[in-house]
Amino acid sequence: MNNTSRLFIINYFYILTLEIIYKLLVFNTMDRNILYLMVFTLPISIILTMITNLFSNKINKLLTKIMWISLFVIFVAETIYYSFYKTVFTYQALMFGGQVAEFYDSIFDHIIANWYVILLMLLPLIFSFVISKKFNFKRMDGNTFVALLMSSVIFAGSSLVYKSYQDTSIYKLLTNKNDVMETTNVVGLLSSINLDISKNLFGFEEKIELSIDNNITPGNDLDTSNGKDYNVMDIDFTKGNEDEAVKTLNTYFSNITPTNKNKMTGIFKGKNLIFITAEAFYPIAVDKDLTPTLYKLVNEGIKFNNYYQPIYGCSTSDGEFVNLLSILPGVSQCSMYSIYDTYLPFTIANAYKKYGYDSYAFHGWTYTYYHRQKSYPAIGFDKYYGFDRYNTGYKYALQGIKDQWPTSDVEVMNAAYPIFSESDKYVTYMMSISGHLRYDWNGNAISRKNKSLVDNLNVSDSIKAYIAANIELDKSLEVLLNDLEKDNKLDDTVIVIAPDHYPYGLTNDEIKNVTDFVENDNFDIYRNNLIIYNSKVKGVEVNKSMGSIDILPTLLNMFDVEYDSRLLIGHDIFSDSSDLVIFNNKSWITDVGRYDYIKKEFYPFEGKSYDQAYIDKINKIVSTKFQVSKSIIQKNYYNIILGE
Repeated sequence: MNNTSRLFIINYFYILTLEIIYKLLVFNTMDRNILYLMVFTLPISIILTMITNLFSNKINKLLTKIMWISLFVIFVAETIYYSFYKTVFTYQALMFGGQVAEFYDSIFDHIIANWYVILLMLLPLIFSFVISKKFNFKRMDGNTFVALLMSSVIFAGSSLVYKSYQDTSIYKLLTNKNDVMETTNVVGLLSSINLDISKNLFGFEEKIELSIDNNITPGNDLDTSNGKDYNVMDIDFTKGNEDEAVKTLNTYFSNITPTNKNKMTGIFKGKNLIFITAEAFYPIAVDKDLTPTLYKLVNEGIKFNNYYQPIYGCSTSDGEFVNLLSILPGVSQCSMYSIYDTYLPFTIANAYKKYGYDSYAFHGWTYTYYHRQKSYPAIGFDKYYGFDRYNTGYKYALQGIKDQWPTSDVEVMNAAYPIFSESDKYVTYMMSISGHLRYDWNGNAISRKNKSLVDNLNVSDSIKAYIAANIELDKSLEVLLNDLEKDNKLDDTVIVIAPDHYPYGLTNDEIKNVTDFVENDNFDIYRNNLIIYNSKVKGVEVNKSMGSIDILPTLLNMFDVEYDSRLLIGHDIFSDSSDLVIFNNKSWITDVGRYDYIKKEFYPFEGKSYDQAYIDKINKIVSTKFQVSKSIIQKNYYNIILGE
């Protein structure tokens, strides 16, 4: 065996070892997909071996070691990223790196939390360096390269026709979808990254395999003789059928049973709406003494006992996307960046306009961050006020904001209220900032500002700093309630507060130390508070499981705003719709139980029966909802069937 062949073997087992460590300890799963991982690692190893054997011995040796170190860095970076977001870092995330900047200050904490994974990944790197010391890195023999490449490509290609234990083939996974989570689990991280890059660069369009099951929503027809009325519009589902993808969407939505109107329909009709996406808001920020206004809103508003706020690949931006659009974000893209020229009739900004509402959006950080100056107008907010940190002359610059990190929600509220309160009818949206990581006394100006209020707590400094940061949010809400009451507008105002994600600036262990509901990191870590508060509505409690995808249709029904419930991915939680919470890795919760998609394990609730057919059915529904969500945006579907 020549040196080149031995080097290929080292490369192969080096990459394969990294892939197995990532799959076993990061994805926390090991299944028969290991065979696919072994196959798809072959061509990657050959190509990398070829690239690092094109030159002289000295240069090839240097390139090989750079390649090994680079692969180590990639796997470590993906490990840390997954620790934050429970998803894979993708091409789109690299192109729009806002969410990376969000966790920059807390990377060290997550390195410490994953030290054993990083150490295990370091061992094959060290081994490769040691074993290759006496190698001659001369140029690869052409015949050897061709033989190895052809055999690996044929081997990998032939595996595509093999049916996996799931209902879909590997071929369909790789050619019909762009799902980096599922692809990584099946064929490995490097293969998934390569596929994601190529699909994004060459304009890949997913092929939707429909799964329509009316049993997930109420009834099988629109017969109103049963006393039910439905949130529907008169829609021609033949428009755009000349496009195959649009025709597929028409077929899907026309066969979905809409949700019914109910006792909560119109309960807020004509009232003003203030919707706040609260940065990293979580139950540990709610305290009767430290955050009394949050405590009041949580406990005196409508109580949602099983609310989940999943996290998605683009962090805060994707959290806003789901909250405001009731559409699932693409698992391999930052979805807000794709809506600038999209018709979105059902957002709280656009849907309320026909009823005479003015619309405003506010954010306390740089107004261009996450390109909000483009996405907020696309959502329908006529005026977006942000922090003009660099004095660019922005038309709607907020005044009185101190340049610090993070900025103060109190200062934003004081600046915003005089603006939106001038309107008789308004929808106001705010993206808070004060609860942002990092949670310490040095890097977080808001935590430092409120430090004295949490000094006596018997918790870690990180938890203290997190609560201190959220005290600022609480103070801003106190300002809001006082101003509304002073202006006699409190009774006619609905306040909605939803998180963008859980506080991933804290480790899961830190969160578990101060909560009693987090047992399973795949589900419980995302349990959260949803606040829907109006001073006149008391004693309403909801036990159904719901997610952030359900907020928009629930609000549209409560305000009796016209919309078609078939066209949103979430459901009005007060309707007869069945429970369905969808997580970014395609895990889910229904009224029957919880399914871990990565581990392929189902956890039924007590007294509930199920079979494999039920699991397969919900898996298909969830997969279809992800694909349909992306196609809605890509095809500007709402404009085709509802645009003027």
